[in-house]
Amino acid sequence: MGYTGESMSLYEEIRSRVRNNMKESRFIHSEGVAEMASYLSGRFLSDPEMGRIAGIFHDYCRYMDDEALLSVCSGLDDIVPEEREKPMLLHGAAAGLAFRELYPTFGNEYYLAMRHHTLGSIHMGKLGACVYIADYAEKGRKHLDDADRRRILSHSTLEEMVLDILYREREYRNSLGERMAGVSTELLEFLEKGGRF
Repeated sequence: MGYTGESMSLYEEIRSRVRNNMKESRFIHSEGVAEMASYLSGRFLSDPEMGRIAGIFHDYCRYMDDEALLSVCSGLDDIVPEEREKPMLLHGAAAGLAFRELYPTFGNEYYLAMRHHTLGSIHMGKLGACVYIADYAEKGRKHLDDADRRRILSHSTLEEMVLDILYREREYRNSLGERMAGVSTELLEFLEKGGRF
C-alpha cells in the first residue's frame, strides 16, 4: 500500500537517496520510469504514488559489481540461470532487498516490482507490471519511437502491455540469434493463456 499525505516528503527523501547512488544519466532514466509507473499505477491500482516510489528506486543497485550482487542475493531461492550467468540482471533483486531494509513499512509488492523489472515474472504482480512496462517504455528509451510507446500504452490491460513488450523482446532476441530468458518465456506463455497479475 502506498503512502499519501506526507508521501511527497518521503518520496523526496527516497529520490535524493537514489540520486546520490547513481550517474546522472541513470537517474534521469529512473525519473522517467517513476513518471510512467506513476501514471500506470494511478490508472490500474488507483495509487500513482506506488509506481512513483517503486520506479524511482528500481535501479538503485545498478552499479554494484557482479560479486557484490551475487553476495547480496545469495539467500534468494528464485535466482534463474540467466541471472547466475549474468549477475548484473540481479540489480533489481538487490534494489528490492535494499528497499525492504530501508523502508520496512512498505508492502512486499514493492520488493517484487523491483526484483522482477528486468526479465519479468508471473509473480511480479500489478505494481511489478507497471514498473516493467515503464522501464521498457519510459520517454528516454531510444529503442522505441513515440508511435511504439503510444501503441504499448494504448492497450486496455497491464497484461496486454506486458505481452506486447515480450513479443518485441522475443523478436529482438531472435534477431541476435539468442533465446529469451526462460522466466520471460514462462511469463509470455502465462499471459497468452489468459493469466492475470
